Order: sequence, then structure tokens, then C-alpha cells
Amino acid sequence: MASSRMLNLAAIGFLLAVIVTVFWQIGTDLKEQGIASGGPYDNAASYPRIIAIFVGVLLVLQLAMEFLKNKATPQAETTQITDIQLSDLRRAGLMLVVFAIYLMVLTTIGYHLATAPMIFAIMWLCGMRNVLKLAISSVVIATGFAFIFEVFLNVVLPLGTWNIFIPW
Repeated sequence: MASSRMLNLAAIGFLLAVIVTVFWQIGTDLKEQGIASGGPYDNAASYPRIIAIFVGVLLVLQLAMEFLKNKATPQAETTQITDIQLSDLRRAGLMLVVFAIYLMVLTTIGYHLATAPMIFAIMWLCGMRNVLKLAISSVVIATGFAFIFEVFLNVVLPLGTWNIFIPW
């Protein structure tokens, strides 16, 4: 059993690692490609940087609340439900695994072949079991996001080894 404080700190640590990774990617890969400078409309790093800063501010607030809560009432944890079974975290862990696999295969097989199965798997893990509805909604969601990013935002999504794209 793990205490809720330890789980909160683990979640904060994970999100801090994500923030560090975002800024590392901006400082290395995006700079090397020449797409991490300029104004907000021609700078591919501006949106991830803004989100990472926003998440960082929220994490600082969460850490401050944890610190103040523990200082003000050290016995509060004993009166609340403090133990969470690690098996309760299985679904969240599996979703992270699915997303990690998705990120690993995204550049190899491309957005259009990787995204619909990832959405399908996430919805399956969340409890949906109608396979036909899952398949249709996965394809519609993936195609909808592709349309928005490629047509309205002019973002080139990963094409993969087979250069699969939709000519909008």
C-alpha cells in the first residue's frame, strides 16, 4: 500500500520529468531543425513551451499546497483514507504504456496508422467494449485531429516509412 502523499509526489516527479523533456527537446531537436525560433505562428516550440510552463506553475502550486497541508495538520493524514492499493493504478499505468508505445512507433509507421489503434486501446482500457463503435470512433477522432492540424494549423504530421498522407 502506498500513501496518498507518496503518490502525489510520484505524480509531481513524473510531470517534472515531462517538463524537463519538453525543454530538452526544444533546446536540442527543435533547434537543430531550425523550428524553435521566431514568432508564435512560425515557432514549433512555442506551444509546448507554454504548456510546459503552465504545468510547471501548477506543480509549484501543488507542491506548496502539499507543504502547507503537512505543516498545518500533520495528523490529517491519519483521519483520511491514506492507503491506495497499487492495483488501483493499473489502468493509468497501462494507458501510459500504450502512449509510450504510440510515441515509439509514431515516426516509423506514421500518424495515420498509429493514432487510431492508440485511441482504440485507450478507450478499451477505459471500459468501452463495443468493438465496432470503438473502431469507428477511433478512426473518426484520428482523422478529425489530422484534418484540424494539417488543414487549419498547417502542421505536417509524421508520415512514417510508407509516406501515408491524406490529400485534403
